[in-house]
Amino acid sequence: MSRRILALAGVLGACCVGACNRIQTQESRSTTDASARPSILLVTLDTTRADAIGPEAVGIETPAFNALAARGRRFRQAYAAVPETLPSHTSMMTGLYPAGHGVHENGRRLSDQTPLLSERLRGAGYRTAAFVSTFTLARRFGLARGFDVYDDELPAGAVERSSRDTTDAALALLDRRAGTPLFLWVHYNDPHAPYEPPEPYRSRYAGHPYLGEVATMDAQLGRLVAAFARDVPEPRAIAVVADHGEGLGDHGEPQHGYLLYQSTVHVPLVLVGPGVAAGTTDTPVSTRRIFFTDLDWAGLGAAHSLRAGDPDPVLAEAMKPFLEFGWQPQSMIVDGIRKAILAGKVQEIYDFAADPGETYDLQATVILPPAVRTALWDYPVPSLAAAA
Repeated sequence: MSRRILALAGVLGACCVGACNRIQTQESRSTTDASARPSILLVTLDTTRADAIGPEAVGIETPAFNALAARGRRFRQAYAAVPETLPSHTSMMTGLYPAGHGVHENGRRLSDQTPLLSERLRGAGYRTAAFVSTFTLARRFGLARGFDVYDDELPAGAVERSSRDTTDAALALLDRRAGTPLFLWVHYNDPHAPYEPPEPYRSRYAGHPYLGEVATMDAQLGRLVAAFARDVPEPRAIAVVADHGEGLGDHGEPQHGYLLYQSTVHVPLVLVGPGVAAGTTDTPVSTRRIFFTDLDWAGLGAAHSLRAGDPDPVLAEAMKPFLEFGWQPQSMIVDGIRKAILAGKVQEIYDFAADPGETYDLQATVILPPAVRTALWDYPVPSLAAAA
């Protein structure tokens, strides 16, 4: 392994290890009154494209998400660390890219040695609860550590449950217990294929059932947020983010997990809560920073928090095709308004501001800055032997 690769691996992992060490120190020294820290609601939307939800979405109404966007800060250039459910959520729960936490595809288990957001918050006095909607996030894969409640119950014989059922389960937990902040993670899986929205969304979006699923989910998001505001004492903070998007045929990809184009890695993200100014930002950010933002709200350190919104390199990977089929490993980096994708030795460059559909490759005319090119080309590739 070259020195540059070792250096990059250090960036991917050591900054978060260092952050975790700082967090432990801050937890031991913290004298913050628990009642002054907000309860935190994290809602993760499975398989939700950035252009399928929010005030700029075409052909769909998402009033619950839009209301949050009007109250808080919407990140219009948020990117998943990987276009698959388990590794993407693992990045949000650890602050690490997959090259740092080691979960590159669904069906793998996170090492028990990797600290989780839930563990940090529970150690700081938070009650913690999670309600997930798919077998892909079942407790056996390692994300349940640190949760007082981890509800992964699914209907008999099913691999997912509806957002209505998940919301019903989550609402039964809420109460107005003063003085003890709550960290509540709710995951919705509706837009995942097959697209079978219930009525009235089935009829309303008859020509586009995927959007019908997103609209169904948005209605339950509205129920959840209303109950959180009603049943959990102030202060409160909310983060809503997708784990990845959906290809829907763009670049020949019907679903997700295989490619790194905008349709599957560009995701919605909105924050509402203390220290978050309302508005929008076009600063590219990685969804892995959810980890640091929630720690920031809890008074456990502000480094890398999205409340400040400072830019940092945005990387992503798609290793599923490499690990399962021996295709070329893929990595991606966003630099300003440009995105570069590397598959083996084939590099593509796009200006997503001028060309959101990524139809015109600028590789022949654009030279990446040296540091950007190094980060892209030296992104660590997992071992096939280790993945077997």
